[in-house]
Amino acid sequence: MNQNYSSQQLIKLCKPREWDDYGLSMEELIYQIDDNFSKVVNGSFLFDIKQVGDYYLTHELPQKLIIRKLNENIKRLYKDKQANRRVIIKQVRTLLAENGPMWILRTDIEKFYESINRERLLLKLRNDSMLSFHSQNLLDKLFQNSSLIGSTGLPRGLNISATLSELYMRNFDKWVRRSNGVYFYARFVDDIIIFSNSEKVINDLNRNINRNLEKGLNKKLVKTGVYRGDNIKVNKPLEYLGYQFTTETIKNKKTLTISIANKKIKKIKSRITLSLLDFIKNENFALLENRIKFLTGNFSVRKNSEGNDLKAGIYYNYSHITNFDIFDDLNLYLRKTLYSKYGSFGLKLSSKLNNSQRQILASYSFKHGYFKKVFCPFSVEEILDIKDCWR
Repeated sequence: MNQNYSSQQLIKLCKPREWDDYGLSMEELIYQIDDNFSKVVNGSFLFDIKQVGDYYLTHELPQKLIIRKLNENIKRLYKDKQANRRVIIKQVRTLLAENGPMWILRTDIEKFYESINRERLLLKLRNDSMLSFHSQNLLDKLFQNSSLIGSTGLPRGLNISATLSELYMRNFDKWVRRSNGVYFYARFVDDIIIFSNSEKVINDLNRNINRNLEKGLNKKLVKTGVYRGDNIKVNKPLEYLGYQFTTETIKNKKTLTISIANKKIKKIKSRITLSLLDFIKNENFALLENRIKFLTGNFSVRKNSEGNDLKAGIYYNYSHITNFDIFDDLNLYLRKTLYSKYGSFGLKLSSKLNNSQRQILASYSFKHGYFKKVFCPFSVEEILDIKDCWR
């Protein structure tokens, strides 16, 4: 496998028209990549990483491509394949619909990225001797960056962190999968779900999780729950990867109801309110309308160099739900908030938002966006502007 960082290798990882988005011609991009490659070879290359909130980013396209190549090298060498959220939810839905004895453990890991022992992980990669000298040197320099000194774990925002975290969890994954009585196990980053036909197996696993996690990692107690598959009550629903699952069995007939997780509902409502509060400050109606479009519709993010799109939004994030009444609740919240005229918030909003604008915003519907798969072609810059007041 070719692990070098020449322009010939890195251009393959550049997304269509990405260089144009950065205001670069192909020739300029190749020149910058070649300049960086020379520095990689002589050992003088340094990453330009900036902290933005809880995330770490580089705004230089050539450096993004170097990180992508480094990430690709690690994934190929270790044959890493990250879990697919939609596939997991489809499997969980199928299993929960089945009859028969079923016990489920759902948990996740406390401060996952931040708790990973970076030195231990880098030592493993060095001892394995699979990464090339330049790849190992770049990885070391990434974590020696001034913006990361003093921080712990893996930096959120860099795609390589997801790959490295998968390597760190390999032994734990093997432990769960090899446990007698486990017939389904899935982990999406730090969110874990385990199925067994034995309550004892599930309780034993629950007791022993922390002992089998890598040093420094611990399960999050408030997110940990044990469920009997034929009787998952509304007052203690099974929530996993943004979905809420409840079951009821009457006369051997099992009913499975799937909705949007309560936390996600609260998040959507909070974003509606934050969007309106930001409008009160800036009076930018076009931006406000884009935010409501974004929440009630669907959009895409360019995924890879082949141009395949990763779709997201109200339908694509929750395509497996069976409880559609939740959209009536969200639509009602949107309209009530838009037409609020009481309290400090209502009075300020009324003075900034006219009736015509209210009618335009009230015409957007979560239910319509879901069933019609309404698509909004937002650019990357527009999405960043939309999300700005939600951070």
